[in-house]
Amino acid sequence: MLSLRADTFVPKLVFEKRKVKNPEKFYFQELILQALIRKKIQKTIFNEVLEYFKLNYDPNEFEILGEKALPEGYVDIFIKLKHPAGSNRYILVEIKTGRAQRKDINQLKTYITELGSETIGGVLIAKDFPKTISSGFSILPVRYYFDNLDVEREYSYIELLNLLRLEVVK
Repeated sequence: MLSLRADTFVPKLVFEKRKVKNPEKFYFQELILQALIRKKIQKTIFNEVLEYFKLNYDPNEFEILGEKALPEGYVDIFIKLKHPAGSNRYILVEIKTGRAQRKDINQLKTYITELGSETIGGVLIAKDFPKTISSGFSILPVRYYFDNLDVEREYSYIELLNLLRLEVVK
């Protein structure tokens, strides 16, 4: 009988482009952040999101999906009721790795308008926000950060998931 002893290959994520070495080390980018947030959102800030939009639902009644194609582009995370009765309820999430800008708010507004009356509002997740971010629209700003992140280190996906923090901007 043939017996193999091998470790599972786990690529590392780095925060400095000079440290990239495919396929072992990948540069941290928005697509990775989207995957991390999608895993983390329901267990961290989702109750606050429901409260902000005045939705009287159990968080488990929603499913959190990846990118959704729209005529104007792709919304990063698409949240909807698992079992809608009559009409559905959508929350759109747009994610930016850096500082949020006015164009990001406008992009999210366009997606909200595009999906129509079943869309409750949007969540804009970014590393930082300008002092005034009022959009006059139903958009909840959420800041992300990593606890004790050392940009010189390499991280596994699971390590980054454990370090990721989300907080609603008040």
